[in-house]
Amino acid sequence: MGATPGLPADVEGGQGWVIDGSTLRPRITDLRAFREGMADDPLEEAVEALWSGDPATARGLLLQVEPTVRVRALLADCARDAGAVDDALEQYAELLAECIGTPLEPVLRQHYGKTLLAAGRVEEALAEFETAHAMRIQAGAAADLVASSAQARDRARQLLSARHQPPGPSPR
Repeated sequence: MGATPGLPADVEGGQGWVIDGSTLRPRITDLRAFREGMADDPLEEAVEALWSGDPATARGLLLQVEPTVRVRALLADCARDAGAVDDALEQYAELLAECIGTPLEPVLRQHYGKTLLAAGRVEEALAEFETAHAMRIQAGAAADLVASSAQARDRARQLLSARHQPPGPSPR
């Protein structure tokens, strides 16, 4: 896992991909390994397009399949990554409301938090990340899921701290 000084470390997300410590977004690091790891996933092509920076192609592929919670969450990510952050926030709010009290709640809280972060609403994002982290710990979630929630929480805290730092000395 690579890390830039001062930023949370990247978190291994799966075969051939990480969650970036700066953006909190998935990043494919080894396309061949990613494709191998996703070979049995019917959404592999859409996920690859989204995580490779092509939300329009991903959206087109996702609109062709049954709108499960996962598909709808990926569509919200497409909206966010295409700059339609308000639409993405609405979509995640709807999904979260439908999934309160289910095993999907911490996942959706975390993704909603990432969208809040994209909207510049860092305090609200932090609250979602802290809730997702606590829920995952309480549920005994896999270590990589707990780590990704801790990473998101730490990044939001870092962004808040940077906002509250006094300005540096003026250039002379």
